[in-house]
Amino acid sequence: MKKVLLITDVDFWEKCSGHRIRISALIEYLANNVDLTVVKAGPAPQNIETLLKASINAEFFILEKVKFLNSNGYGRRLKAFLKDKKFDTIIIEYIHCSYFLNFLTDEAQVILDAHDIISDRTDEFKKYNRTGVAVDAYYEMSRGVEFDIFNIYDNVMLLCQPDYEKISAIINDKALLCPHPEITHKYQVRKEVKNISYMASSYLPNIDAIVFFLEKCWPILSAKYDVRLKIYGSICDKINLLLPENVILGGFVADQNAIYEDADIIINPVRFGAGLKIKNIEALAHGLPLVTTVHGARGMEAGKGDAFLIADDAEGFVQAISSLIENVNLRIKLSENAHLFIKDNFSAEKCFAPLLKVINIGDQESL
Repeated sequence: MKKVLLITDVDFWEKCSGHRIRISALIEYLANNVDLTVVKAGPAPQNIETLLKASINAEFFILEKVKFLNSNGYGRRLKAFLKDKKFDTIIIEYIHCSYFLNFLTDEAQVILDAHDIISDRTDEFKKYNRTGVAVDAYYEMSRGVEFDIFNIYDNVMLLCQPDYEKISAIINDKALLCPHPEITHKYQVRKEVKNISYMASSYLPNIDAIVFFLEKCWPILSAKYDVRLKIYGSICDKINLLLPENVILGGFVADQNAIYEDADIIINPVRFGAGLKIKNIEALAHGLPLVTTVHGARGMEAGKGDAFLIADDAEGFVQAISSLIENVNLRIKLSENAHLFIKDNFSAEKCFAPLLKVINIGDQESL
């Protein structure tokens, strides 16, 4: 069995945002298919390795549990950890952690899990005059610098088809399409719509999305229908608007299944950003009627109109949501198609097969 090291600075066990959920899913998949070791930069809870190992068949190591270190500090800790250890493959999460490359001495193949194309995200932020802002998980990068770093790696993982096609044209056969997987959950579609839900982190495009919806769409919908808008996640701390009674801030809920079970319609009016929208994949896996934007559907284009609905302005969102509220058969159809769409396109085996093939390529060549 191949020995794989995954390096990250993300507290993936806190499944409160898309990128954490994605990394957690990757770790769980690898743990079932390779001999996996996960190194987290830190800081982290003192007993986190024991807790993780109790449920995941992998080794876990935190470079520094108490305080933050600079890149050299983390790099030296990693180099010490790697002494007398040998791995076949090393996966680095996110391009900003590429400084770890300076501290690798093994001849293992090295793979970048890029998630998004950062230079594309930078361009998207510029369209909405959001450059230079100090927000969580946001940094800017030029296309030239980013692609130069991509070329250092043996392979680069991308989450959605448009990103994969773009990078494949730049780095030839190095790109791997590895979306986020989900398993389907079956809930009964209720005859009457009571709850429209939105779940998101405090990431700036998410804030922009819900403010747009509250200002441009919700006054029309709430005047026409007896429904509630429920908002969940850390985004609730960033909403500074005066909210009407039928808008509920639910905050962070540990059991996401409970959120989906309570929801009748899911919205994601995201207008800019990058990559695959994991909250959309989750909604479809739970069989919820979803209304999102063209941008929100990146990497999910094959499901447009059949598995979910698309709207790109206030009028479109109001019309799409109205059609769902008034037509239970449409919601049932979308729910059934959503499950089929996830099973066909976003199973763990399909999403991570390209990665596992690259990891095992040495075994295949020796046959």
